[in-house]
Amino acid sequence: MLRGEITAVSEPRLFFDITGLLHWYAYFRHPTGIQRVIEGLAASQPLRRHPRVEFVARFIGDDSFYRVESSLLARLSVPSERRQVIARLRGLFTAGMRSGRFGMWLGDMRYYHLPYLWAGILRLESAVEATFSGKRPIGRPTPERATPPTRHDVFFHPGDIFWQKRGAATLVELRERTGVRIVELVHDLFPHEHPDWFQAGLVQLFTRGLDQLAPHVDTWLTHSQFVRGQVERYLADRALTNRRVATIPMGWDSFGGASRTPPDPASEELSLRRLGLQDVRFILFVGTVEPRKNLSTLLDAWSRLRDDLGAAVPDLVVVGGRGWRSENVRNRLRRMTGVRWLRGVRDDELVALYRHARFTVAPSYAEGWGLPVQESLALGVPCIASSGGAIPEVANGLAELVDPTDTAALAAAMARWIVNEDALAHARARLAREFERLHLPSWDDSAKALLELVFGVQS
Repeated sequence: MLRGEITAVSEPRLFFDITGLLHWYAYFRHPTGIQRVIEGLAASQPLRRHPRVEFVARFIGDDSFYRVESSLLARLSVPSERRQVIARLRGLFTAGMRSGRFGMWLGDMRYYHLPYLWAGILRLESAVEATFSGKRPIGRPTPERATPPTRHDVFFHPGDIFWQKRGAATLVELRERTGVRIVELVHDLFPHEHPDWFQAGLVQLFTRGLDQLAPHVDTWLTHSQFVRGQVERYLADRALTNRRVATIPMGWDSFGGASRTPPDPASEELSLRRLGLQDVRFILFVGTVEPRKNLSTLLDAWSRLRDDLGAAVPDLVVVGGRGWRSENVRNRLRRMTGVRWLRGVRDDELVALYRHARFTVAPSYAEGWGLPVQESLALGVPCIASSGGAIPEVANGLAELVDPTDTAALAAAMARWIVNEDALAHARARLAREFERLHLPSWDDSAKALLELVFGVQS
């Protein structure tokens, strides 16, 4: 149940839920693909400047939603401000713990929320913020409750329903109480279709939450035709075929539009030096170390090439956090000579890694989109990618596609660009030509599509 009176509005509003993003940065400093998508939309000019868009979040043990300043979200993409923004979000998360109620805390929390609960009860939000930022905070983060929605409004949930145990239930209660229309973004349905790729707890929260929420969703959104097909099959299995399913474009202007600005050689050289990669020839992989990313096949192919071609094969740099069910792969990464596993890489460092890689490899069994493929291509770096899932859509004929289960085919594709400099140079030149003529969508374009879908007119 929502506390507070419902206030009628003359025009419909869009509530953009960043609850999951707030949770993520309460514990982590660097985004995965899901956070990059949510940040890209939230930081877009059309959404931040629209007078009828409100950014909101829910706290543990509470059934209300609270305002989050749009300017705070936009500053996440500014390297010099990112640490302070995350610190403020952590302070806000801490303060929000006091808004919960004991009974709801028990049904909503997981073990890792306990430190924040105690810090919130003891009113230590400023200390939490200062600890992370290294600076004395300006003012105390104070959550401000949002005016509840009405049946004329739209509630946009960006797909990360697995952070709170009662997350889906709260959205259902919101829908039933207010009549607000729910728009749900789906990044992929892999936890539902391939539970063996994920941690059991995440699978349970995802599948249970999705099943609970699905009958109450008015419109489903995806970024790819592949995921749209997943959603349509899921809805058909549950006799929910009268629901609208639409796609909106994925923004190509990652890293603050780095692909559209000239590189800074001095800054990139400094980044490579910090990472220990100055004057090192390397092939790049970007992604969480987890089963779906298919790193085992890449390591097998790279090892085969080292056996056949020796020192001609560049080092392999793996950029990604430690994922679940990956102990064997992690052990291989630690002991293999010529393989470097980097974690906690900043965005500016990642851009430098992309630009200085010989080429990139993305061998995932499947992706709902494939941001590392997009990022590589957008920065003009040739990519060898899997043919699984939505990757062919993002590749758009610009990446070399291989069967993710075929180690020999992957090794052959890599060997071609290792031993044939002309072929690699041709691939780079082709990317440069194609991106000169292509008009690829930005996050502003994606936001405009969302607004048009919500309000029914171009915004």
